[in-house]
Amino acid sequence: MRFGVQLQPDHCTWEEMRDTALLAERLGYELLFSWDHFIPLRGDTTGRALEGWQILPAWGAITNRIRIGMLVTGITYRNPGVLAKMVMTLDHITDGRAILGVGAAWNETEHRMYGIDFDTPGVRLAKLDESCQIIRSLLENKHTTFKGKYYTFTDALAEPKPVQKRLPILIGGGGERKTLRTTAKYADMWHGFGRPEQVARKIEVLRAHCKDVGRNPDEIEICCGFDPGLCLRDSEQEVQARRAEVGKRIGSPVSGPLPIWRAEDAVKRLREYERVGVATVIFGMGSPFDTETMQRFASQVRPKFEAVVAA
Repeated sequence: MRFGVQLQPDHCTWEEMRDTALLAERLGYELLFSWDHFIPLRGDTTGRALEGWQILPAWGAITNRIRIGMLVTGITYRNPGVLAKMVMTLDHITDGRAILGVGAAWNETEHRMYGIDFDTPGVRLAKLDESCQIIRSLLENKHTTFKGKYYTFTDALAEPKPVQKRLPILIGGGGERKTLRTTAKYADMWHGFGRPEQVARKIEVLRAHCKDVGRNPDEIEICCGFDPGLCLRDSEQEVQARRAEVGKRIGSPVSGPLPIWRAEDAVKRLREYERVGVATVIFGMGSPFDTETMQRFASQVRPKFEAVVAA
């Protein structure tokens, strides 16, 4: 199993994003993601929010091994051809470590603020499907011509091609009828959320779509977030201190569960994910970034989990 972190760039500084990314690489995490939002999603929504795609090449220039991507890009925010060029350039900056994460976008407030059309879910999902077709062609073919309902490309060029032989497209989202079908057709990675039994259901649906479209489901790497969020501490008092630290940073009390996770409990949950077919777990982190959990996971949880799997 591979492990990654998603560093959410709101209520933070570039220096924090930089230093935590370097820590992730030193600790042996395999994947590093930002996210694609223009305003904070936690706490004070008028606070600072760094632009996620600008962070990725900066990370790429200062790291050497860890794979880098967006979890995930809102497909409505950029023309798919421009997005293809962006990730191809990122792949050259990182010497073949880029991942293109895409999704149908969901935040109506951001669309309204920035004057971006917020279409119906069906239209956004159709745009995602067309975009994945276009992007894959631009990544691999000398010329791309495409005429769909929402996008038209005429003899489009996109050079230089990625460094890696097949730059992976990751699709995020759990919609069983459309999102998972688009995943079956075009994705190399799928990212979902939920407890192991919920993820297992999505994997079952994805495999059915793969069979329907003639795709080998084993070609798609299954990724998911850790539910509920991972906070490795020894006592409830330490967890409450973490909640207070986050609340102070984001300008409001932390909502939602933040249970204590001890190493043995985290190993058990990871084993449950692994048994249903998850290959990669990604830990989402908002600022101030929980570097203690990152370090404890690398030194305490991961070695125990890998020993259990190998036994």
